[in-house]
Parts: sequence; structure tokens; C-alpha cells
Amino acid sequence: MVLEIIFWLLILLSVYIYAGYPILLKIISTIKSKEMITDPGYEPKVTLFIAAYNEEKVIADKVQNSVDLDYPKHKLEIIVVSDDSSDRTNEIVNEFSHKYSNVKLNVVKGRKGKTAALNKSVPLASGDVLVFSDANSLYNKDSLHHLVKHFKDEEIGGVCGELRLINPTNSSIGESEGAYWKYEKLLKQLETATGTSIVANGSIYALRKELFKEMNPNVGDDMQNPLIIINQQKRFIYEPNAITVEETSPKSSEEFGRKVRIVTRSFTGIMSYKYVLNPFKNFDFFYKYMSHKLLRWLVPYYMIAVFIINLFLLNQPLYQVMFGLQVLFYLLAITGKVVSSKITYIPYYFCLVNYAALLGTLRAISGKRQATWTPTSR
Repeated sequence: MVLEIIFWLLILLSVYIYAGYPILLKIISTIKSKEMITDPGYEPKVTLFIAAYNEEKVIADKVQNSVDLDYPKHKLEIIVVSDDSSDRTNEIVNEFSHKYSNVKLNVVKGRKGKTAALNKSVPLASGDVLVFSDANSLYNKDSLHHLVKHFKDEEIGGVCGELRLINPTNSSIGESEGAYWKYEKLLKQLETATGTSIVANGSIYALRKELFKEMNPNVGDDMQNPLIIINQQKRFIYEPNAITVEETSPKSSEEFGRKVRIVTRSFTGIMSYKYVLNPFKNFDFFYKYMSHKLLRWLVPYYMIAVFIINLFLLNQPLYQVMFGLQVLFYLLAITGKVVSSKITYIPYYFCLVNYAALLGTLRAISGKRQATWTPTSR
């Protein structure tokens, strides 16, 4: 009886994480919805940070894209933060800085990772609003206007834009990643409608400079900054019209490695910022973070437990069916590694993501840190 209760509780918890949570947010949004105050003509001084490590293949396109943004040139400062790049990245950026007075290069020696490099670079910013981006992320011309229009509202401390993924190689991992981001977009929209979103996207987000605080170098900046903003009683929101475009990784091994790194750094981060998970201080943030992130990182443990418990219940027809469904799901996932079709790559991607969460959480718990990163092939 106890095993059966645990079995169904874990299944219900998994269903809640992926389906129940957005349904709950939708219900809450119909009861109470936060007003959005914007000023499309608001144009504060902006500093755009572009994090780069050995990005010679894409950095020229990124800097040119940034220079060409539809924003007053005298109000836009562009700082490329090079984490001690060893290729031609620095040379290429210097060519732009000679051509454009608002483009600057800051080389952070010793390669400490993106977050550490940003910590050392933010004091150089002259902007009132800081925008953070990656070297492989190309902004729509009006993206900055859509980000900054919210800062007229004093309640807003940070704004996350919309990442749109393109899949030029038509890889199955790219298709799955695209579906994942559509789901994430839905969650951020609903979280914003009910108060505050709790996550950023490292390729496009902004915050008030006055609210910036030095970050833990072993934790991703896009994971920490929303927590830092929310902890100062400000809202962190999602703006779907501030659009940036990236190519998906063509290789599942690269995507897997990236997700392991993200979970390792993020789980390390929430252990560092556990004081923000106080339900009595901010229940809105507590249930959102638990539902959107923390409980989802633990799904692989639920999956393992459900499979093992099921083995002890095989004397009952219902659990024989449940076991068969699990075996079928995992067989489809294994097949998805070599056969590209919707019926296989969705189970494959789901298992890939949860295996990455398993490794990432174990690494974080064991004290392993991963501050640096390597660009994916494009």
C-alpha cells in the first residue's frame, strides 16, 4: 500500500510539474493579473554586454548587429567581454572599436568564466540599463526599445526577451529544443501575468544598473540576476517582442553537455541563494521557483523511483500495464538516438534532458563547479 501511494504521488508530481503548473498559473492569471506600464518612447542610456570566448566565427556578425540596432547611438554603449579569448575574437572586436566609438573591448585575463568576466566588466558600464547577450545571438532591430520601455515603471527591475531558435540542419535535437523553448515561453508569459517571472535567458535580458550585485562566479548570470532583482522587491518580467535569434546545436552531444553545465551551475546557484526560497517572505516566488525549476531538476529521481517501485508491484495487472508503458517509452527514447521522427525524438529529448538534470544535480551536490564554457559548433 505504501509503495502504491509513493508510486502515484511521484507520477502526479511529475504531471503537475509539466502540466499542472501552467494550468495553475492560467487560473491565477484570470483571478488577478498584474498591470503592465510601458513607455515606448523611453530611451535611457544602455550598456549592451556581449559575452565571448573564442567566438571568431560569429563575433563580427554580432557586433555589427548590435551597432545596427534601432537605438540612439549616443545612448548605446557596446562592451564585448572577452573571457581571455585565444583566437581572433579580440582582434576582430578591436577593428570595430576603431570604426565605432561606442564599441569597446574588455579582455578579462585568466579565463574565469562568463559570470566572473561580467562581474569585472559591469563597473565599466556608463548605462542606466544593462543588457546581457551572447555572441551567437542576433537581435531584431527594435529589441532594445521593447526591453527598456518597461523601466519607466519603478516596480520593474529586470526584463527578459524572447529567444527564437532556428534549425538550419533540420536536426531532431533542434526540433525538440524548439518545442522546449515554446513551453518555456508559455511559462514566462503566465508568470509575468501573475506577478514576476523567475528565470532569464542569457542571450537577451536587461536590468537596472543600480540593482546589480556581484554574482557567484560558479553560477550562471541569467540564473542569478532574476533572484537578485526579486530579492530587492522588484519584478522581473518577460517581453515577447524583444526578439533574438540563435541556431540550435546540430549535435545532441553538444546540447547534452550544455544542459549538464546549466543544471550544475543553476543547482549550485539555488544552494547559494537558498535564503530567497522563504515561503513566508515571498510565497509567489517560492511556488514558482519550486514548480518551474527545483522540482523539475528532480524529475529523473522520480523516474528512477517509479521504475524501481513498479518492479515490486508486478503481481497486479494495472502495474504490469504501467511497467509496459515505461519500457515502451524508454525503448522509443533509445530508438530516437538513431531514428529521427516525432514519435521517437520527443521521448529521446525528454530522457536526454532528465539525464542531464541527474548528472548536473549530482555534480552540484558533490561540489563540482563549472565556471567556463566552450562555444558549440555552428
